[in-house]
Formats: sequence, structure tokens, C-alpha cells
Amino acid sequence: MTIVLVVLTFVALVALDHYVLSKRYREADWMQPVKPAPQPLAAAHQPVPVGVFVQPTMTWGRIGQAGEVYLGVHPMLLGLVGAGRKLEFRASGEHVAKGEPLVSISRSGRRLTLRSPISGRVDRVNLGAVGETQWTGAEGRGGDWLCRLLPEFVTDESRSWLSGTAAAEWTRQRYDELRAYLTNAVADGHLGVTMADGGELPAGILGELDQGVWDGLEDCFLAPEGTTREPRT
Repeated sequence: MTIVLVVLTFVALVALDHYVLSKRYREADWMQPVKPAPQPLAAAHQPVPVGVFVQPTMTWGRIGQAGEVYLGVHPMLLGLVGAGRKLEFRASGEHVAKGEPLVSISRSGRRLTLRSPISGRVDRVNLGAVGETQWTGAEGRGGDWLCRLLPEFVTDESRSWLSGTAAAEWTRQRYDELRAYLTNAVADGHLGVTMADGGELPAGILGELDQGVWDGLEDCFLAPEGTTREPRT
């Protein structure tokens, strides 16, 4: 009888230990953060707001009533960089020539430099702007602009700016070019295969890639027309 009780006690303890451990594992699995599914870059497929001009430098601009120009970063580019990005821009009062660095976007130690689509003096910097990844940030009287420039040659330097359906078509074409570039950059990975099969570019994809990909994107897609970049060393 004693042996039977010892055996039953042992079995009960093993069963209890198994229950406690399995419960802990279930709780640990439940507590693991769930990585959100990649979201497509909606701005690439939306109409460009009325009054907004898209520029070859992957920036956008609005011309104010007094001729001042409000500049922001194209939401498609912000979507590629993803959350956690930091933006730095030229200080108020500085003069910037067309093609000179205007805005820096960084994330996790990697950096892109956007160049000014126009020459002028930085009249005001919008320190509270973080950049919208959809065109809603460019609408309205305020909008999510980054800096206000007092231009020098706006008539001559704005000839390549696009608005309306032309701007929307340019954005779609640029999206396709960016998708081809990034597909090639990650061709050996699962994400590259997904994009090659016609999948959307996921928001934040640049955050998963190294500085070399960022440099290549800057050289190929962010240089103003009519300007040349010195080779990287």
C-alpha cells in the first residue's frame, strides 16, 4: 500500500510540474510582441493634393501668396524610411543654392540627404514637423512642411515641378523604379522574391537595409536635374 501511495504521489508531482511549465510557456508566447505586417506605401497610389508641386528631388512644395515656397519631403520617401526616423534641416537665415543639401533623414545610424529643388534663403523652419507618410500632411493652409524658402529664381527653377495628374503619374513611375532598385538590392531574401512577384513595397523597408543601399538610392533618385554628384570614396 505504501508503495502505491509513493507511486501516485510521484505521478501527481510530475503532472503538476508539467502543468506549471506548460502554463509558463503559454504565457511567455502570449507576451511576445507581435511584429506588425508590412503596410504598402499608400502615398504612391493617391492623388496629389491641389496646389502641391512634386519635385525631382523627392520633395514637394507649395507657393504662398507672397511668393514664398513651403517645402516638405515626399511622403513616399518617408514611408520607405519608416517609423523612428529623424529629420534635420538647414537653419533659419541660411542661404541654400539649388542642389545643395537641405534636409537629412536618418534612422538607426543610416542617413539620406535631400537636396534643395530651388535657390533661396531659409526664412523659417518648422521644428514641430516630423513628416507625414500620406498626402494629408501637405494639405491645408499649414500642412506638414519642413522649411519655408524665399526663392531667388522660382520661375526658372520650377519648370520641372509637376502638379495634378502629371505629379501622380510621376510618383507612380518613381514607385516602380524604386521597387525595381530595392528588389535588386534584396534579391537573395524573401522580401525580394515577394516584390519580384508583384507585391507592394512594404513601409519601412529601408530600415532593414544597410547604408550602401541608402547611398545608392540617394545617388540614383535624389539628385536634382541638371546637377552632378561627385563619386563616393
